[in-house]
Amino acid sequence: MDFAFLYFVISFSVTKAALSGPLEVNGSEGQSVNITCTYSTFYHHLLKYWCKGKEQSTCTILVKTRGTTTSNADGRISITADDTAGEFTVTMKQLTLSDQGWYWCAITTRFVNLHHPVNLKVIESHRSLLTAQSPGKEIGKNNSKYQIIWRILRWSFLAILVVWGIVTVKMVRGSFIISGCPADHLHLQLSEEHPAN
Repeated sequence: MDFAFLYFVISFSVTKAALSGPLEVNGSEGQSVNITCTYSTFYHHLLKYWCKGKEQSTCTILVKTRGTTTSNADGRISITADDTAGEFTVTMKQLTLSDQGWYWCAITTRFVNLHHPVNLKVIESHRSLLTAQSPGKEIGKNNSKYQIIWRILRWSFLAILVVWGIVTVKMVRGSFIISGCPADHLHLQLSEEHPAN
């Protein structure tokens, strides 16, 4: 049997037996999540750490401890080890969508580092969804305002047309009455006003 393959099998078996934890963890945006990994108490004195990255060999260490509790620079991620129980817990506070991805529980040893993958999924909060939808709502409100203004202008213009039509009709009727007066009637009026001598 190939030595490299045998080494891989042994390393994989030892790693899985010595360090374990959840394969997938769900968290909500803005909330906190706890991930607990267990290990053999034989490794109580060794460095434990939590790193992010798809590959364990190239992942970025976010927090580590050789004692009890350690936090990262901004205090948002902390790791607490309980060597008596053989477990360490990683707490991630104020989760963001960018926190989603692959992480590793890991322990540094002299020969083969122990590691266990954890896929963290962050669910978008309801508040973020409302914020994302608010521009559309504002556009809807603006459209409603424009529709109201357009209706007012349209009815105002229609009223002006109606008034203008009524005035025009009255003017036409008045001209028709004056111009349509019979000639005999006009002659009679003139004779009454100016009788012959």
